[in-house]
Amino acid sequence: MLLSELLDGVDDHHIQVGGICIDSREVMPGDLFIAIEGASFDGHDFVDEAFRRGAVAICAERRIAGSFDIPIVVDPSVAARVGAIAGRFYDQPSARMFCIGVTGTNGKTSIAHHCAALMERTGFMGTIGWGNIENLRPSLLTTENAITVHKRLRCLVSMQQRSVAMEVSSHALDQNRVADVLFDMAVFSNLSRDHIDYHGSMDEYALAKQRLFEFGGLTAAVINADELFGRELISRLRARGLTCVTYGTTQETDVSWIVESYTRDGIYGKWYTKWGEADFDLPVIGHFSVSNVAAALGVALHRGYELSEINDLLNHLPKVPGRMEIYRVDGKPAVVVDYAHTPEALSLALSATRTHLGGRLICVFGCGGDRDQGKRQMMGAAVADQADMAIVTADNPRSEKVEVINEQIVEGFGNWDAYRLIPDRGAAVYEALQSASSDDVVLIAGKGHETTQEINGEKKMFDDRDFVKNVLGLTE
Repeated sequence: MLLSELLDGVDDHHIQVGGICIDSREVMPGDLFIAIEGASFDGHDFVDEAFRRGAVAICAERRIAGSFDIPIVVDPSVAARVGAIAGRFYDQPSARMFCIGVTGTNGKTSIAHHCAALMERTGFMGTIGWGNIENLRPSLLTTENAITVHKRLRCLVSMQQRSVAMEVSSHALDQNRVADVLFDMAVFSNLSRDHIDYHGSMDEYALAKQRLFEFGGLTAAVINADELFGRELISRLRARGLTCVTYGTTQETDVSWIVESYTRDGIYGKWYTKWGEADFDLPVIGHFSVSNVAAALGVALHRGYELSEINDLLNHLPKVPGRMEIYRVDGKPAVVVDYAHTPEALSLALSATRTHLGGRLICVFGCGGDRDQGKRQMMGAAVADQADMAIVTADNPRSEKVEVINEQIVEGFGNWDAYRLIPDRGAAVYEALQSASSDDVVLIAGKGHETTQEINGEKKMFDDRDFVKNVLGLTE
């Protein structure tokens, strides 16, 4: 594409742009490098590197010192327009698919994954990867930078996907990473404490989530009516004339359900929807998991799928990696691996594990470093309230000392003393599995699908699921 077609106000009609990039380390010959000031790094400091790597033009927020024999376009608003530039470069891929954005504190991954499983030719983008759910490619963030988002959308178009279900984080909404994605439908799961270190308050966190529902092209929203914030959203959106599909535990909603029984393998119950009724036998753990399925069901039904048509798919949903994954071996404790890393998610995971599997409940968990410290005591309190024993260990401590993080968690235990401190995560999981009886259940929370552990700026290979399978003798 010509630079003059990509950037407004450029008169040179000869410069061809082969790619666009905001990370100087990824610049290839022929690329346009966009220099913006971020939270951790300032792209203006790396213009020299981008030039050496073969950038054919620079677009920056401010004037660049030095002499370069390539065009340098100064646009103070470029940080907010990266998505628009990327959309233009990749030929507006979000306009070629039905785009579903999923936001909320917990459940985003599961809801988006279920949407991709229920609807034909629907791609996935989120925390656990992107692409076809049978063969996901890795992601670094829940929602990547604006250029990567549009590039992947373009790939999904090339893969003949008609729709995409995309997780949308509060950071992404606040930082304009999806500002120029043409969302057709938005989904809200729930709102509880997370990322207060970034947003500053729950009110600001909620406002960030709300931005997804202010996109001009939305045709409908699917919203959890069990949530106070969800009900507020419904009122505001309906006042705006937007179609809202509601889901929740009361039959006043468009999609509701009754649970009849919990088993070691799933949940039996019945759907009640404005499109009909159906019995379900879901291969999921925890009442909150039914809510996540209901959100995806609401999306599919609104899209025109028949309840009878997709009910069998509902009852054979593929596992969502790292979300309430159960491992069992005769004569050994049952093990559940889950991504729960907020107080509410951890409480729900503990409750679900107890409900489905019974026995003594041992929880192995920690808290991430360089993140909201205020939730650490709350997570400790959740464990003390529901577990029979805990082993407090490292999550992703990043630049913080594990011992300091764990001290803050322990403060939440109060007088509860049925815990051990084992900083090494592998040693902690091993000890939990060795000390548990065959009637016990071990919940390993916090990292879920993650395959690395970040310690002192280094990412080391560690996967809870692989470690568990090794200890239980489940490796192939």
